[in-house]
Amino acid sequence: MKRIWAALASVLILAGCQEAAEYEPSIYITEAQREQAKVVTISAAGEKARFSISASQIVDRDTRVTVEVCPELLESYNISSGRSSILLDETLYDFSKNEATIKAGTNVSDDIEITMNQPLDPGKFYCLPLRIVHTDGSMPILASSSTLYLVLRAPARGKGVYIGSGNKYVVPGFYNQSDLSALPEVTLECRVYVENFQNNNPYISSIMGLEGEVCLRFGDVKIDNNVFQVCKGDYQPAATASPCSIGKWYHVAGVWSRSTLRIYLDGQFVTEMKHKGETVNLSTVHSSPSGKIGFGLGCASIYQGNRPLDGYLAEARVWTRALSANEIANVKDLVVVDPQSPDLLAYWKMDECEKTNYQDPNSSWTINNKIVDQTGHGYDACGLSGNPSFKEATW
Repeated sequence: MKRIWAALASVLILAGCQEAAEYEPSIYITEAQREQAKVVTISAAGEKARFSISASQIVDRDTRVTVEVCPELLESYNISSGRSSILLDETLYDFSKNEATIKAGTNVSDDIEITMNQPLDPGKFYCLPLRIVHTDGSMPILASSSTLYLVLRAPARGKGVYIGSGNKYVVPGFYNQSDLSALPEVTLECRVYVENFQNNNPYISSIMGLEGEVCLRFGDVKIDNNVFQVCKGDYQPAATASPCSIGKWYHVAGVWSRSTLRIYLDGQFVTEMKHKGETVNLSTVHSSPSGKIGFGLGCASIYQGNRPLDGYLAEARVWTRALSANEIANVKDLVVVDPQSPDLLAYWKMDECEKTNYQDPNSSWTINNKIVDQTGHGYDACGLSGNPSFKEATW
């Protein structure tokens, strides 16, 4: 036994030595250690995008590092990200210096700055691929973090419609549609701004969907009232580690794929739950003694006065496909989506409405305004208020 333990100890020591030998101090782009693309919103000429260079240990002398723009990397970035970025034209920016210095006794350089010469066009991604090409220090360049894609975008400006007990929306065009009754994949996504989270049991602020089928909401008796949650039956993943705040716009998304229910907050994957391959029914109309309701915006249940949102909704969309993580990040950053995008079932910009007046036979609501479905499929959202209010927004 002593010989066995001695041999095992020798193996462990040797493995530890080999592991230590594999570690090598190196130089890299600081931001690229977290992710290879850094998205920066540029509102006006003169604004800057910044990044820095790091060493994995303190340097004992000033270490200069040179960075170059590499246009040839754009195509591979677009393929990996699912974006259609265009190369940032050199006339649009000033690259004041392409060299950074890590001072002796430190391990992070001063910032390298890209200054914009003019505003960017909204609705586009601009990309500046950057790579470390030289260092005069003794540490080698870490290849895996030597490239950074600076992705720049102009802010999008729009509006959201106020949702509350006096102005909730249903989508009668979904009701009893057989082709919407067993969808293997669905994505719900929108922008939401909360004035107040619900403080009464069950602490739910409905965003969009239909409880029991699939819906986005804040709060529940099991979680805090400001936590984003996506529900389909007993599948109820929630962003418990990322509570939301009042007075702030968020992009929220729920993705029902053929095997999982995933949730995203501000373009970032949060969590998921496995399911057994069930399908989603967007055509259901739920009934109770107190009334009926189908798919809604700002309401999703026949209970508790439909558990309304107290806030604003904008850029609400339903897809008959499970959007990928890249696609969710792209719609979050670009904001506006082509209404003719494949598998886009319905798209309500929520920035204007048409006045109308009729009785919805399913919900028994008197419909006083209509928000048009941008896809042309006719799935208009029908609301209660005769004169809803709108909130200007910049995303």
